[in-house]
Amino acid sequence: MLAFIGAMELEVQEFLKRMEDVKKHDISHIDFYTGKLAGIECLVMRSGVAKVAAAISTTIMFEHFKIDGVINIGTAGGLDMKEEVLDVVVSTRVAHHDIDVPGWDVGFDQERNSFMADQKMIDCLKSIVDESDRVWFGDIATGDCFIYREDQIQRIMKDYPTALCAEMEGAAIAQVCRHYQCPFVIIRSLSDITHKEGNELSFDEYAEKASSRSALWCEKFIQVYSK
Repeated sequence: MLAFIGAMELEVQEFLKRMEDVKKHDISHIDFYTGKLAGIECLVMRSGVAKVAAAISTTIMFEHFKIDGVINIGTAGGLDMKEEVLDVVVSTRVAHHDIDVPGWDVGFDQERNSFMADQKMIDCLKSIVDESDRVWFGDIATGDCFIYREDQIQRIMKDYPTALCAEMEGAAIAQVCRHYQCPFVIIRSLSDITHKEGNELSFDEYAEKASSRSALWCEKFIQVYSK
């Protein structure tokens, strides 16, 4: 079955509103929900914040459930001046931007800490996007830090120049998926654009809109992907 991993509790709750036959599983202090979305079996969970929490929860999920694919939804900060708040970025690749080891390559064109999203999932998402949706398909950078300072932005853009956004869980989830040989895709709504001033929504306003849309997209996704 497909697993949908959200970053916020509100995102999980939006899924649960759309699901039937929901059963809660409390494993190692993490709540997993199984049930049917659009009549199709799936799992929903909250990753926790940052890479270690996301890796722990995703590993526990794989050890206790039979998962055929992972869709990670959540929030990110945009890195492209052409982006707007509430735009969506869908991963083609995702990488740890904060790993700094002498002799290790940086950028997305390496496999040590960069991970390729599943092409079938990407194509499926392209098929359900409306013309009115502002969606970007490209690279995502992950690190254990909130990106807001100019030096942080410059470092990411130097080492990972094609990154469209930065967030805190995606590459960790992708790395666990690689270990378990499971396809994945990352979907991130932009809560702010780091280069722009005065572009933020109030968090409550943003979260409500983004969470509702993510659940709707995933409901469409599971129907198309499962055919």
